[in-house]
Amino acid sequence: MTNSSDPRGQMVHIAHLMFTRFLTNSAGGNVSCRVGERIYVTPRYLGSKYHWQLKEEMVLIFDGDFAAGEFNCIQGDPAQVSRESRMHFACYQHFPEINGVIHAHPMNLNVFASMGKPVTPTNQYTEKFGEMSVVPNLPAHSQDLADSVVEALTPRRDTLQKNGLGLILNWHGVVTVGRDLLDAYDTLERLEWSAYALLHRNDM
Repeated sequence: MTNSSDPRGQMVHIAHLMFTRFLTNSAGGNVSCRVGERIYVTPRYLGSKYHWQLKEEMVLIFDGDFAAGEFNCIQGDPAQVSRESRMHFACYQHFPEINGVIHAHPMNLNVFASMGKPVTPTNQYTEKFGEMSVVPNLPAHSQDLADSVVEALTPRRDTLQKNGLGLILNWHGVVTVGRDLLDAYDTLERLEWSAYALLHRNDM
């Protein structure tokens, strides 16, 4: 990171980790975080055109009255913002507890997404997340999808004070949220290992 208030270096690092650790693929995914009065969002086509080789100057920056749903692009071309930005912005609008959002297509979790099945905890370090709820199959990039993510997170608002949460997006992928970007990433990786355990434990 350039300094404690600029998360773009951390976003570059996390984007690299996600792709190299098979936590997403070239088909898509996006990363954002809120730091102070600004929101930082990765650009569209980060997977398909750039293969997750994110650079700091590619990150778009927004300010505005987030609680009122006002998001103004102050750096970067707003036409290039991630196509799932509605989902990210909805999380920041409705949950002041959330300061990091990751949408991804992880190798193991996407098996559950393809079936529309929840992921349950598999050990001590995933128990705190509870069951990953399933968001209905809705058009990608849509406001309906963003609204359904908010609806699924709302009953578990108290949990967001303590740790991150993840949701299965039916026939699509996953979204994780956290108190900051590192929390959202930690949630993603832990839940991916839960999915791996669930898929393989019957082989024992």
